[in-house]
Amino acid sequence: MVAPAEPPPTDGFRVLVYNPTSGSGDHGDRVQSLAADHGFEVRETESAQDIVDKAAAAAEEADVVAAGGGDGTLTRVVRGIDRADAFEDVCFAVVPLGTGNNFAGNVGVGGVEAAFDLVESGERRRIDVGTVDGTPFLNSVVAGLTAESSAATDSDSKERWGVLAYAMETARTAREFDGLTLTIEPEGEDPREVTASIVLVGNGRRVPQGGRSQADMEDGDLDVTIFEDVGVFDLVEDSVHEALGDQPEGVEQFTTHRLDVDIAGDHDTVSVDGEVLTAEHLSLGVRERVLELPVGGSYDPDPDA
Repeated sequence: MVAPAEPPPTDGFRVLVYNPTSGSGDHGDRVQSLAADHGFEVRETESAQDIVDKAAAAAEEADVVAAGGGDGTLTRVVRGIDRADAFEDVCFAVVPLGTGNNFAGNVGVGGVEAAFDLVESGERRRIDVGTVDGTPFLNSVVAGLTAESSAATDSDSKERWGVLAYAMETARTAREFDGLTLTIEPEGEDPREVTASIVLVGNGRRVPQGGRSQADMEDGDLDVTIFEDVGVFDLVEDSVHEALGDQPEGVEQFTTHRLDVDIAGDHDTVSVDGEVLTAEHLSLGVRERVLELPVGGSYDPDPDA
């Protein structure tokens, strides 16, 4: 059942937690001007941890806490709001300034100006937040080939080529990638071993269907896709979020409220909304409809209907 929309926004103190190095890093004057026009106090960040710290402090004071940056910045701001135990009290807003801005697209935020306008007039929804080992994430957790290629994509390439930089690095990494050995245990099922090229666990994101990568963010489940063995060109298409068309052989998809994953061997690189880490075990779950945010007109609360 689709949850009802939140009531119209009320005035209050607004803070923009702003990562000035996101994306091309040339958006400072534009962001500062728009933030001032819409009543936001801007707090610039200096590091990944500083994003969490400033978001936590803002959540103790503000009615609206916006995140200005890419997917990693958005998730770190949400972690700060969670640290302040303020999900019930704070509206979170997305200001897309990163390279790919996949989560922003999934919630219908089409650009910087649109982001600020939506704070004023957009429909507000309560969406799920994913967790990995208890830590919140918004969009997706990826293990395997695309996680390794993401880790290998340097900032100069991202600035020059944008999302194409990930695609090019994926093609290079694929030549030497020999597969990922996993033991997975969806909720209510026995553990089983699989060999895969990529595992994508999505809260806001799933494998594109009909040209869109938005998952159902209000169903209390994670969208899991396991690519057993797909060609380089399919992987390149996925890395830039293009539709796969007919589902190829060797791709398994399911939803689950909880998932445990054990990773064997050397390919232990994991990307959590663009934050690269290493892990031999992942415990993934969902906190249902805890995060309020303004969404754009293209956001679909029930994409599978």
